[in-house]
Amino acid sequence: MPKTDYKYKFAFLFDQLTPLYDLARVLGIRNRLQRRLWPQVTIKSGSRVLDVGCGTGDDLIYLATHFKGLSLTGVDGDPKVLSMAKNKAKKLGLKIKFQVSLAERLPFKKHAFDVVWSSLMIHHLPTSIKLKALKEMRRVLKPAGRLYLIDFDLIKNPIIRNFYWLQTLLEPVGDHFAGKLPEYLRAAGFKRWARTSLLFHVSLFKN
Repeated sequence: MPKTDYKYKFAFLFDQLTPLYDLARVLGIRNRLQRRLWPQVTIKSGSRVLDVGCGTGDDLIYLATHFKGLSLTGVDGDPKVLSMAKNKAKKLGLKIKFQVSLAERLPFKKHAFDVVWSSLMIHHLPTSIKLKALKEMRRVLKPAGRLYLIDFDLIKNPIIRNFYWLQTLLEPVGDHFAGKLPEYLRAAGFKRWARTSLLFHVSLFKN
């Protein structure tokens, strides 16, 4: 695990629960979310795609099996989920590269990827690190490249926002519910994007 100056949030919040991550995805809302997401996605053959915070690799596996000719790379700070991702890809005979890396310190050259993908990862990061991670995504993305960022977004009704108080205690997602994510994107260098509501308070930001 790479060293950080903050408390690292695991894919399923706690390291001990990592083996249950995929089960939680099946039982939770993520599958419904993905069904609304995929019709919004178009990626050209031959594209180099980076998934930042890839978890157990489900999004990369979908991309590998539904889009032709992609070069796929996934990074995550948790070696355990990457081991799970590698095993799943290997069983399916898919060529996907996985490596341990933090979102705010991506080990790639400038403009290395045609597509940068990140799904429900940014909200795990401390507010001070979110902008660094988004700037890294902008750095490794080609000037005409495409960002797909899926994460929690504005909750306009303060009464409904209060129902999510427990989540804000467990992870630094309060700034998302306050509508700060577009501000972070602009500060990171993403000047234009389309914003699509997917499910509940999760949105897709696509430049």
